[in-house]
Amino acid sequence: MDSFRAAAFVAASVFLMLTATKASACSCGESDAKEKFAQADLVIKGRMKTVTYGIEMPDSESTGEIPRLTRGEVEIEKVLKGTFKEKTVSVYTGSGLGDCGRLGEFINAAVYYEHKEFGVFELGLVKTEFAGQTFYMSSICDYAKGPKVDEQKTP
Repeated sequence: MDSFRAAAFVAASVFLMLTATKASACSCGESDAKEKFAQADLVIKGRMKTVTYGIEMPDSESTGEIPRLTRGEVEIEKVLKGTFKEKTVSVYTGSGLGDCGRLGEFINAAVYYEHKEFGVFELGLVKTEFAGQTFYMSSICDYAKGPKVDEQKTP
């Protein structure tokens, strides 16, 4: 009976190892808001108009599955650092499940899009070029500043 339990345990362990997904974790270096602001290529103040999950971004270095990202369309109220002439910018981020993405923050910002106080935020963006196109990315390791929340004014 003990050998059966041992065999079952080994079989279950092997099954779990074969079916387990690759674990990953987000790791950001230690830096304060001023340092993060300085590291950003572009810092904007605006409102999240829409959020789309599952955008496939081809990666020439990827040998496996194509990364699926989140794209947020941000209406720019003011450019705080850098130069950007358009009124909206597409910002890409991960899902937040170990990839340092801001999916939850993007959705929350979109929910409060029309709210006078809670809809406006600041976001530091990293500019990247791929296949002749410019993309702006943001992660939880980058600069961000949300609205100041007053306990009595919380919606």
